[in-house]
Amino acid sequence: MDTENNTGLLSKIMRAQNHQLCPECGGKMTESERVHENGTTFVWFRCSDNNCNGQWLQKIPRQQPGYSVNVA
Repeated sequence: MDTENNTGLLSKIMRAQNHQLCPECGGKMTESERVHENGTTFVWFRCSDNNCNGQWLQKIPRQQPGYSVNVA
C-alpha cells in the first residue's frame, strides 16, 4: 500500500472518529445502536445518506477514576 492510500485512509478514519462523518462519503453519521459490555460502551453509527452504506463502530472504554471525557 503506498503513502497516498495510507493518507486517504487515515483521513477517512479521523473524519469518522472525531466528527461522526461517514468514512465513505463524508455525510453525517447517526447513532444506530449502543451496547454496554463489561464496562465498555460500543456505539454503532450508520451514514444518514440513503445511497451510502458507510458505517463506523466506536469503542468507549470504561472511565478511569479522575478522568473525564467531554462529549460535544
